[in-house]
Amino acid sequence: MDDKNKLQQNIKKAMNTSRFHSDKTTSVDEIGSGTKLHSTVSQPKPAFESRVKTPFAKKLKGFGIALLVVFGLAMTFTSKTGTVDVSGAANKALSEQTSTSLSAGTILLAKDEELSAQDYTIAHSSNKNNTKIWIWDYAAEDGDYVQLLVNGAPIGDAFFIKNKPVELTVPTVGIVQVKGIRDGGGGITYAVRYDLNSTTYFNSAPKGEMNTYTLELQQ
Repeated sequence: MDDKNKLQQNIKKAMNTSRFHSDKTTSVDEIGSGTKLHSTVSQPKPAFESRVKTPFAKKLKGFGIALLVVFGLAMTFTSKTGTVDVSGAANKALSEQTSTSLSAGTILLAKDEELSAQDYTIAHSSNKNNTKIWIWDYAAEDGDYVQLLVNGAPIGDAFFIKNKPVELTVPTVGIVQVKGIRDGGGGITYAVRYDLNSTTYFNSAPKGEMNTYTLELQQ
């Protein structure tokens, strides 16, 4: 067979070749004199089920969120109180506003009842330069804040007083003041115990005002 006839047969064969139609896309890369076909299969798109919320479901969800918010606020503003001391010494401390027998952290009332604001002069015979004091809320933990000042200068930021005492250190000679910063309700009630004379003072500090404790070395 001559070259002409052979060429015509090849053309006829190519024209009779079936063409395939599919979802595949093909690309042709020529390598040398050969041809290599790479097929990329199109992935079917996932079918998502449409979820339409009913008005009742929306209302139920909104009610649940509102209930959680109200519960959270109630937990935030609920006053907490530890065990109230109802002994004779506690009753005496309420009337006299001082005690040498009650320990730091003693709770006298279940809810705030303002005692009269008092200033004190504390004469002592301690030969130390500094002494420890403890401050706590002797009534309900309702958000009262105080700030401590020594010789007119604040020592630290204002803090939330709780039933659990906060321990601080102050000079044995000088002016110690407790300033009322925030009233959680019912007055800013607090107690302060001085280690140098083993005495607790039950007091109240109106917002923006101070109770003064003058510490003097006894002659």
